[in-house]
Amino acid sequence: MLALADNILRIINFLFLVISIGLISSLLNTQDRHSSRVNYCMFACAYGIFTDSLYGVFANFIEPLAWPLVLFTLDFLNFVFTFTAGTVLAVGIRAHSCNNSSYVDSNKITQGSGTRCRQAQAAVAFLYFSCAIFLAKTLMSVFNMISNGAFGSGSFSKRRRTGQVGVPTISQV
Repeated sequence: MLALADNILRIINFLFLVISIGLISSLLNTQDRHSSRVNYCMFACAYGIFTDSLYGVFANFIEPLAWPLVLFTLDFLNFVFTFTAGTVLAVGIRAHSCNNSSYVDSNKITQGSGTRCRQAQAAVAFLYFSCAIFLAKTLMSVFNMISNGAFGSGSFSKRRRTGQVGVPTISQV
């Protein structure tokens, strides 16, 4: 079973990623020209939902899936992917005012639409919110790996510290 803070962060992150998927889906649905930046953002969101939310549900019920090394790897990859997606989209829209018609008309992502401009800006914000949560979860995974080992679980390491399993402590010798 994962920690309560980890599960709460997974739920909040799921909401952020679903909002991002909705915004990016709208960008994909209304595009006139192909944009690989928007496609990458959709990949990052879908990967984040799959590896964070769905894997987290299974890790709560199947203990071998909750190895700290696996959770660290997935959290780190999600951090990198969402940071890259937010940055790629932010660089693509160049963060100007959506009321500036010359900017909106010349941008490949906004494609002349103020609505697309606002959706892209909102998607960047939610991708960065998600990125911050993945960074916090990565740090939590590192601390969990330090305290429980790369393949340890909380229950096994507690038994080992109390001397029930494994190498005896000095007081037992």
